[in-house]
Amino acid sequence: MKRYFSTLKTLITLVLITTILSCGNNPLDIDVSKVDVKLSVKRFDQDLFQYKNGITPENVGELNTKYGLFLQDFTQSVINIGSIKHEDINKRLNAFTNDTYINEVKTDVANVYTDFSVYENELNEAFKHYKHYFPKKNIPEIITYVSGFNYAITTDKAYLGIGLDMFLGSDYKAYAQLGLPKYKTAFMSKKGLVAGALLGWVATEFELKEKNADLLTEIIHQGKTLYLMDALMPKAPNTIKINYNETQLNWCRANAEPVWFYFIDNKLLYTKDTKEIIKYMGEAPFIQGFPEGSPGRIGHWVGWQIVKAYMKKNPNITIEQLMNNNNAQEILNKSKYKP
Repeated sequence: MKRYFSTLKTLITLVLITTILSCGNNPLDIDVSKVDVKLSVKRFDQDLFQYKNGITPENVGELNTKYGLFLQDFTQSVINIGSIKHEDINKRLNAFTNDTYINEVKTDVANVYTDFSVYENELNEAFKHYKHYFPKKNIPEIITYVSGFNYAITTDKAYLGIGLDMFLGSDYKAYAQLGLPKYKTAFMSKKGLVAGALLGWVATEFELKEKNADLLTEIIHQGKTLYLMDALMPKAPNTIKINYNETQLNWCRANAEPVWFYFIDNKLLYTKDTKEIIKYMGEAPFIQGFPEGSPGRIGHWVGWQIVKAYMKKNPNITIEQLMNNNNAQEILNKSKYKP
């Protein structure tokens, strides 16, 4: 089994190539000013905590009228206190809202996200792009909430929920107390909120339906997701879209060739071994067995580059066609990917 990497070969040319590419026009940076999208944003994190004298059964009815399916998902799945139809659900909600720890978190959320308009505007712009590429698809309403550190994003066909307590800053004290590692909390901040929400939406709208998929299929699927993020957030830095810092991105660029040939030489593209797939696709501070500096999820980055090459080589392919193409081998072949 070959294991070889070299960071020297491309370091000089990397700077030149990056400079040249940054000067070119981005074909995904399109004018969507005439696309008719107006997001509905609801602050459940505020509405749930507004009842100073406690939540009554009538209040639950009010919340149910306003939030519908989201409220059911919130009580049953996010904070796991049962169905809203339970006879004492108001008491269970009161237990949640009166919890001292939850109240501290709610206060921190209120301080950080007093004004949500800047994120609303960014999401609105992103969904204009989404509507442009997928005119028949539904635009969800945005619902913000406090999850008790359970879920950052929740989705259904009608809504996109954002757990604001999961975006309080990489150094937020509770994250360390919960034992969350730095590589996971790096983008759990205001700067990562919009991309995190969009990734959550895209991941559920375009799920990988193939069971027991091989590594290549997983790589291409994640590459398609990241390319769609390029289309939805054409002005956003790549670091935000893939949750890498610049050092990690530079490592990927400098090692693109040896990483690719490592997959080829070790016959990894068609493996269905779960451990192998998780090794290259899963969250991790680094790739075990790779040189220092290698970031986790390296397969996501490789897939991103393949899909970029595919779309560049096949300019008549629409983004909708790309996302509906589940033939990973075809995309790889037609990409003519050669790092």
